[in-house]
This record gives sequence, structure tokens and C-alpha cells, in this order.
Amino acid sequence: MAHRDEPTEDDLAFTVATVWREERVSCPHPNILQAFDAGALTGGAEEFVRFHLEESGCPYCSAVLEDLRSQQRDADRAHLSGLEDRLLRSTISELRRASGA
Repeated sequence: MAHRDEPTEDDLAFTVATVWREERVSCPHPNILQAFDAGALTGGAEEFVRFHLEESGCPYCSAVLEDLRSQQRDADRAHLSGLEDRLLRSTISELRRASGA
């Protein structure tokens, strides 16, 4: 009878790639992904992140990057909405002033 505390061959069947992927060893920090997306990385850092996302196809970092992009789009929309509101109010105010109302 085999002792159950001993690992089986299936328990030991893993690769370095599996460990790296599961433990996310090579995943860059979200700030690095954000800098990459903004075009602020150069040289080896840019090459590594590009390889990690495009060649390795890391689903975790791809999701983080999409979340960061979504947050940026929402922030841009909010900023533009505020600008539109201020422009509308100042236009109305200027038209009233010009018409003497």
C-alpha cells in the first residue's frame, strides 16, 4: 500500500511555464502596464511588456490593461462632460450679457 503523503507522478507533472503562469511571476505591476499603454516605456522594459502581452498572451495582464483603459475612458468622458457643461454655461452667460438681458 502506497503512503498517501508521497506525491504521485501526476502531482509532480508541471512545467516552469505552468508555475510562472499560475503564480504570475513575470506579470508586470499595473503601473508598468499603464506606462506601457501611454507609450512611456522604452527599450527593454517596453519589449518585455509587449512580449508578455502579445507573444505570451497573458490573460491576467490583458484584463488589467483593459480595465485600466476602461477607467481612462470613463475619466476622459467625465472630464469632457464637465468641459461641455462649463462651455454651455459660459455661452449662455455671454449671450445674455451681449443681448443686455
